[in-house]
Amino acid sequence: MLSSRTLTLILGVAFIILDQWVKLIALVALKDHSYVLGSQPLWLDISLSLNPGAFLSLGAGLAPVLKLLVFVLAVGLVCCWASIWAFKQWQHAPVKACAAWFIAVGGLSNLIDRVSRDGHVVDYLVLNLGPLHTGVFNLADIAIMAGAAVLLVDALTRPGKG
Repeated sequence: MLSSRTLTLILGVAFIILDQWVKLIALVALKDHSYVLGSQPLWLDISLSLNPGAFLSLGAGLAPVLKLLVFVLAVGLVCCWASIWAFKQWQHAPVKACAAWFIAVGGLSNLIDRVSRDGHVVDYLVLNLGPLHTGVFNLADIAIMAGAAVLLVDALTRPGKG
């Protein structure tokens, strides 16, 4: 029988493989096209974007050396730290550990993009809710945001120490 940590590691690797596979499909299928799924007021645009920055292209204009330091080295260190912390805390704080693992796995998959695609991350989804539109994102970003949301909800709902 697989331990929960082993299963989690396997699922994390499988997620990274899936995310990279979908990004390859996006690179090929969306090179000259974009698609809109659904209709008003809710739809999903599928459109290729090579993001040179972070969330919402923040930092895209940084000098190349700074981009390397922030988007590759710092992100790599944070992902490694989050992975190790998650596995150490798996038995004591499973919700936080799972959230940290989601953030690490999403970050690692986007890091693979940065290293293999000349500093860019492949994004391809835009959610449109009436007049509101998200930035372009990918599956790895969903994992990162889900992990961050779980940590935020946990922090806001944790009973105060008093």
